[in-house]
Order: sequence, then C-alpha cells, then structure tokens
Amino acid sequence: MVGNVRDRTTEFLLKFGDRGAVVLNVALTCEPNQLGDFSYRCVQEKLAERGQSFDPKMLLRSLEKDFGITETSYKSANQHWWKFLDREQVEEALSSGEEEDPAISVVKVQAQSLDMEGVERKLSIMMKKVSFSEVDRRIFRQFSFEELPLFVKVYNDAVQYEETQEIAERIKKVINMAKSVAMRMNEKSNSKRFAQEERKRENNYVDGIRLPSGEDNL
Repeated sequence: MVGNVRDRTTEFLLKFGDRGAVVLNVALTCEPNQLGDFSYRCVQEKLAERGQSFDPKMLLRSLEKDFGITETSYKSANQHWWKFLDREQVEEALSSGEEEDPAISVVKVQAQSLDMEGVERKLSIMMKKVSFSEVDRRIFRQFSFEELPLFVKVYNDAVQYEETQEIAERIKKVINMAKSVAMRMNEKSNSKRFAQEERKRENNYVDGIRLPSGEDNL
C-alpha cells in the first residue's frame, strides 16, 4: 500500500464518494473501548439513525484490506471490531475539504496498479537464487521490457510532487532491485561461458599433445 494514512483515506473517499465519507464519519463517532475504536454493529446502527439503509460491510472490509486505514482489533462469532491505524490522519483527510490535484491522484492510481508489493517479492526471490534457468531469464527479460518502463514513467511523475515522494522512493527501490538481479544474471552467464571456454581450451590442449598413432608411450 502506498502513501500515508491520510493519502489512503483520500483515495478511499475518491473511490467511494459520499457513502465512504458517511461510513468514516460514523465510525469516528463510535465509542472506543478495549475491543477497538468501532464495531460493525455500531456503524450499522448509527447509519440507520441517519436514515441510511445500505450495508457498510463491503466498505468496512475495503478500509482494512484495500486501503490499510483500519485493522481488525477483535473478532468473534457475533462481533467485529476495528481500530484506526492513525485516527488523526483520517480526521484530517475528512476535514480538509480540498480536492486533490487530479495529476497527483493519477500518479497514486498508477502506482497502485503496478502491484509493487508483488514485484518486490518476486525480485527478492530472484536476488537469492544461486543459479538462473532459461525460464527465469525469459520472465525477467519480459518484466524488464514490458513492466519496468511503466515504473520509470510513474517515477518521473511522482518525483514532481511532494505528496508522492514516498511512491518515488519505493519505485527507486524496485529499480535498484531489478538492477541487482540483472547484474547477478550477467555474472552467472559470464561464469558459465568462461567455464565452457576453459574446458574447450583444456580439450584442445590434450588433443595437441596426444602422441601420433603408432608411437608408444614411454
């Protein structure tokens, strides 16, 4: 997940609009206790008090799973409680009343589409490999030519705005990881080629000193 809690709350509001804002505002009015900041039951009841009839279940799940704004603090057969990762930043995002620059929003959306977490995980695995198969090389080549240029494009846009510096730094990390994998692949390829050439030289040397047919070894 990219950005801080305030950024992610803004993205949540952009995606879910008024319903998202209502659910967050209602959750903030729930009375926190040792189980968490708010529960599904509390949100549902307060929505009903405001004349809202929709089920908040999907939005509450998205707050946690898709945007990382909340996390489950307690769950049982008949209760589900969450806590805010940063209550202040959620309140700031709700009260700012400022519409985010569309260009910044585009950078954040594009960054999310890159699945950086998945790419980091795959590159990390490749960095630890002792040897690379032809399949590994083909997959990495495809990533380098088809996906990596997209990372560079988003990076070039992200460095222009203060709000997306964190995105730029994370993309830079991905690029450095890819560079490390490429260097290791090249090293392994050169080592393999050197070993093959060395064996060939040894074979040529043996052939060169082999006695002519018919002569006895001493």
